Amino acid sequence: MAELNTTQGAKYIARSKLITHEAHGRVRILAAKMPAAFAQLAINDTIFIGRLPIGARILNHATVSCGAGTATSVLDIGLRSTLTGTVIDADGLAVGIDIAAAGNSKAANSGVLIAAGAEYVTLEEVDVYATVRVAVGIANQVMKFEIPYVTD
Repeated sequence: MAELNTTQGAKYIARSKLITHEAHGRVRILAAKMPAAFAQLAINDTIFIGRLPIGARILNHATVSCGAGTATSVLDIGLRSTLTGTVIDADGLAVGIDIAAAGNSKAANSGVLIAAGAEYVTLEEVDVYATVRVAVGIANQVMKFEIPYVTD
């Protein structure tokens, strides 16, 4: 029976060195929560979640937990360059996360950078941010973000 090697499997066989984020890395979590008090969020307002270092491989187990919000309000999660502020992909990590209904650990992994077997490794320090879509977000909505990644 034939065997197909993964990219990393081929490196093992060739006795090539794996890049740190490829295997046996430490999983870290970019964790952030909304402040206790803030104003209503308008459509297209952004929420700065945090920063990821160069060489971070973003895992597809990101979640958003939240209290009930405005009917039909959703978030997209994306990346932008920390240095220049240039958007890398505004919804590259997640598209259309429902924040209207309260819930724990809502999947935040539908963006093209990490969904459906895709892998994204940061080429520079990046800011992770969310964008309010479809409907305004309510003031003081409880929200927590957890975005796992591997570096070393």
